[in-house]
Amino acid sequence: MLARIIIFEGPDGVGKTTLINYIKEEFGKDAYYMHLRVHKNMKLWHKASARHAIKMKNRGKLVLIDRHWPSEQCYSYIYRNGPSYNAAPIYEMLQKERPLYVWCCPEDVSRVKENHRINKEKRHEEYDNIDKVVDFYYQHWFGKPGRNNFLSKLSPLRERDNFIRYDMFKDGHKLEDVKEKIIERAVTVAL
Repeated sequence: MLARIIIFEGPDGVGKTTLINYIKEEFGKDAYYMHLRVHKNMKLWHKASARHAIKMKNRGKLVLIDRHWPSEQCYSYIYRNGPSYNAAPIYEMLQKERPLYVWCCPEDVSRVKENHRINKEKRHEEYDNIDKVVDFYYQHWFGKPGRNNFLSKLSPLRERDNFIRYDMFKDGHKLEDVKEKIIERAVTVAL
């Protein structure tokens, strides 16, 4: 049993759910999955879901969260006037539990953008164009984006122990190795 919180972040179509399902399959009933999307009160939604994740972790579950507060930090500039709340208190609440963030952000951003356009023709996608969102995720990982929000203060995320990157184009064919790397890092971060 691995009682940890792992938060998977990234733009649409970068393999978050596929990777989560792969991990969830191994842990079965010891895994607890949460998929968070847009809500009319994002602060309340993220705070309540963080508390619930902590509760499930304390019950011995491996909590796998598909999107959380970082999505609000990236998507909100494209679809609103910026984040609807300061994410620092939620980040700090979660930090007490030593979560791992899996930043699903391929280096080849043009391929991510094209992949989204292709997916949009095949299935419903919530957003018509995510090009700027893809850029924000990339900038937060590799260097500071030109935004003044909480996530920008943590950037570059690649320098943080509690963040690990997943590139579906480079690593999607070896999910077993990726899963082992994520679990190993989740254990290490929690120490």
